[in-house]
Amino acid sequence: MKKIYAIALLGLMVLGVAATASAAEIKASGKWQIDATLQNADFLKKGGISEDKQFNIEQRVRTAFQFIANENLKGVLDLQIGTANWGNGAFGIGAGRAASTAAGGAAAGNGNVMLRKGYVDFKWPGTKVNFLVGFQTVSLPAAFGGGSAILDDQIAAAVVSAPLTDSVKLLAGYARPYDANSSYNTTGSTLSGDGTSADVVFAAVPVSLKGFSITPFAAYANVGEKSVNGNGAAAAAGFAGPNSTAGQGLRGYWGGVAATVTALDNFKFMADFNYGKATYNVPTNTSNNGRSGWLADIAVDYTGLKMMTPSAFFVYSSGEKGNSTDGGQDGSNRMPHLGKAQSWAVGSFFFGNRSFINGFPQNAGYVQNVMGFWTAGVSLKDIKLVDKLTHTAHLLYVKGTNDKRFLSETNLTTSSSNGAVYGGFLTDKDSLWEVDFNTKYMMYDELAINLDLGYINADFDKDVWGASKASNAADIKNFGSNNAYRAGLNVTYAF
Repeated sequence: MKKIYAIALLGLMVLGVAATASAAEIKASGKWQIDATLQNADFLKKGGISEDKQFNIEQRVRTAFQFIANENLKGVLDLQIGTANWGNGAFGIGAGRAASTAAGGAAAGNGNVMLRKGYVDFKWPGTKVNFLVGFQTVSLPAAFGGGSAILDDQIAAAVVSAPLTDSVKLLAGYARPYDANSSYNTTGSTLSGDGTSADVVFAAVPVSLKGFSITPFAAYANVGEKSVNGNGAAAAAGFAGPNSTAGQGLRGYWGGVAATVTALDNFKFMADFNYGKATYNVPTNTSNNGRSGWLADIAVDYTGLKMMTPSAFFVYSSGEKGNSTDGGQDGSNRMPHLGKAQSWAVGSFFFGNRSFINGFPQNAGYVQNVMGFWTAGVSLKDIKLVDKLTHTAHLLYVKGTNDKRFLSETNLTTSSSNGAVYGGFLTDKDSLWEVDFNTKYMMYDELAINLDLGYINADFDKDVWGASKASNAADIKNFGSNNAYRAGLNVTYAF
C-alpha cells in the first residue's frame, strides 16, 4: 500500500512539474496606501455656517499581476480594493459590510474588488509592433504636470505602437469610454438603439533625438446622445457648455504637442500645448452649447545640484468670456476633456497631490473644475539633507482667467464641471497663494512615510460671487473667502 501511495505521489509531482513548465511566469507588484488627512478647504469664513474641517483616514489597496508567457506575450491584471474611509458602513470597509441594494449593484460595498486594469500585451510575430488590448491606462502625451490634462484614466482600449525609425515611433489607438447599451450602468437599466456609445480614436508620433524629444498628438471623439446613462454628452464631465442640456450627442477634437529638451548641461526644459473643441450635434437653440479652449505650460529644472532640484514653471489655460453673445449664452471657452485628469497637478494642494489617495479638496482639484486659470511658481524638489529623508517645497501664485461676468450671465450649477464651483472655479477677480512643504522618509526600500503640509491664502471676490447664481451665493457675500490648510500623513507600501 505504501508503494502505491509513493507511486501516486510521484505521479502527482511529475504532473505538477509539467504544469509548471507550461504555465506563465507570474510577477506581482502593488501599492498599498493608508492616509490620514486633516483639512479645511471650503474657502469660506465660518460666519453662520459650519466650517468645513474634515479629518479622514482612507485606505486603498492596489495589486497587479503580470502573467508572462514569453518576451512577446503577457497578460496584466490590476485589482483595487477601496478607496474607503475607516468606519464607513457597518464598522468597516470589508466587502459586503456596506452593500447597496441599488439597481445593478452600483455601490455594493466599499471593500469590493475593482478591476483597475485587465489587458493583453503582445508583439506581432517577427516584428516590433506592440499591441495592448483591454482595460488599461490611456494617457495622451504630456511633458509637464505629471500626466495629460485631456485624457489620463483607465479605459477600455486597443493601442498599437510601432517604430518607424530608430528615433521615430507611431502610436495609435481606439477607446470606448461610455456605453449605455449595457445591463450595468448607474440607472440600472439597459438602453438600446442608436447613440448609446462613445468612441474615441487617437494617435501620437514620439520623436526622440539626442537631448531633445517631441510628441505631437491628436484625438477625436464621437459621443452618442444616450451614451452616458441615458443623459447624453451633456452629462459627461468636461464636455458640456454652460447652458447645455441632456440628450445631445457631440463631436470632440483635440490636438497638441509635448516637448522636452535636455541638450543643455544641468538643465531640463519641458513644454506642452493642448487645444480642444467639443461641438454638439443637436443644439437646443441658436447657441452651440459646446466647449473650446486651450492649455499651455513651460517649466525648467536645474539638475546640477546633488542635494536638490530647483524648478520654475508657468501654466496658462483659456477661460470663459463674459458677454452673452460670445461667452456664457453661447459656448464655453474652457478646454473640454475626457474624464478626470488623474495625475495632472502643480504644487500639492489646490491642483492636487499625487502622493495621496485623495489629494484633491472637494471644491478645488481635478483640472476639469479648475480650468480657466494661470499660475506661476517655483519648487525645490528632492531636497536631500539626511539619509533616507527627502523634502519638496512649492510656492505658487494662481489667478483666474474666467471673466467675472460669466457668473451672472449663465445658468451655472455648482455641482457640475460645466458650471462654476466656488473654491475651484477662478474668475479674473480671484487669486490665491499656495505654500507646501512635503517630507518623505523611506523606512525600508519598499515602505515610505509621507508628511505633506499645505497652506492657501485665498482672495475670492465676495461681491462677484455674491451676485452670482451659485447656491451658496448669500453665504459668500456675507462671509467672504477664507484661507485653507491641509496636513496629511501617509503610509505607502510599494512592491
